[in-house]
Amino acid sequence: MTAAAEPVVRIRGLRTQFGGTVIHDGIDLDVRRGEVMAIVGGSGTGKSVLLRSIIGLNRPTAGTIEVLGQDISRASEARMQRLKKRWGVLFQSGALFSSLTVAQNVQLPLKEFTDLSPPVIDDLTAVKIAMVGLPHDSCGKYPSQLSGGMQKRAGLARALALDPEILLLDEPTSGLDPLGAAAFDALIGDLQRSLNLTVIMVTHDVDSLYAIADRIAVLVDRHVIVGTLEELLANPHPWIHEYFHGPRARAATGN
Repeated sequence: MTAAAEPVVRIRGLRTQFGGTVIHDGIDLDVRRGEVMAIVGGSGTGKSVLLRSIIGLNRPTAGTIEVLGQDISRASEARMQRLKKRWGVLFQSGALFSSLTVAQNVQLPLKEFTDLSPPVIDDLTAVKIAMVGLPHDSCGKYPSQLSGGMQKRAGLARALALDPEILLLDEPTSGLDPLGAAAFDALIGDLQRSLNLTVIMVTHDVDSLYAIADRIAVLVDRHVIVGTLEELLANPHPWIHEYFHGPRARAATGN
């Protein structure tokens, strides 16, 4: 990946406001094709709001968001439907339907967005479930029968069902123990490289930044500061300095 790599997400002048509360004020951000972009920030800085805005679930007060060349605020319903097939989303809780088996959850986007035959859908479902490291016997299990880590992997399999170009992850390692979180980071990194995915990942996990992030967007003071890990380590902003040099950061680096 080069510095001139094509942006697949282009945000200009983004302002997000709920009532009298301004969350984002004039955010500019490019996400390049093929990179892992991590989004970090303190509580209330609108990390998940930004992610939801990128996929059209939250309408910003001002500014533009282009995804794969489409201004999502102006896209017709038909164009949005086509765009939705080109991204996959893993929400923080996994957002699995509790009344459906793992296989049925993974099949939902295939049934909604394709006209593939049931046998082909069954085959693709098995492939996606294996791809995220779940055993085959998990296909017939319900979310309540899975551990937290397995639920996240099932949600990831569903996010990958349509072979998306962009994968969006909201706190993918939250609630996982350190070993489980490291394994999930490794899985994301392997999938990103093998599938040539662009990954946008909201996280609070410093270990994830060291493990797989190419660049990091830090939400501070209602704006965004973007850089590589090395660049942000040298940034003097008080919150950024504390985040990247505080106890959790030292634990992540072993210092």
